[in-house]
Amino acid sequence: MQAALNEVDRLVLEGLVPFRNRLTAVFRDKHPYLFGMASTVLTGKESRVGVQVTEGGRVAGEYTLHVSGVEITGAEPGKLESGVQLPYVGTIKPYLVIERGSLERILGDEAAIMADPFPAMLKHLPDLTIKFLR
Repeated sequence: MQAALNEVDRLVLEGLVPFRNRLTAVFRDKHPYLFGMASTVLTGKESRVGVQVTEGGRVAGEYTLHVSGVEITGAEPGKLESGVQLPYVGTIKPYLVIERGSLERILGDEAAIMADPFPAMLKHLPDLTIKFLR
């Protein structure tokens, strides 16, 4: 039996994951050249990317996003694992750290982000931290 999802789990699994996949489709349509380059590098590769959500600086949830090419295919709550194979670099293990309030603001700004992803996301970048597992 699967445990019930808490509010942060729902925010990530039912908010962030579908949002990210919708954003991928918009990016593909609005920026086909850049999307094509990213897709070429990642197509056929299975990756994992971690997400750590904090509240008041304390960890509120950890997640492993399973990515096939550029699409998120699944997510696991309670687990922070990462592994992305890059040509000429090898495996890197990135994870995103984001405060819950910042994640809620990004999801609330979906219309602006979908209309013009780059400028809209620029205002949210200071709220995101990318770290790497060892």
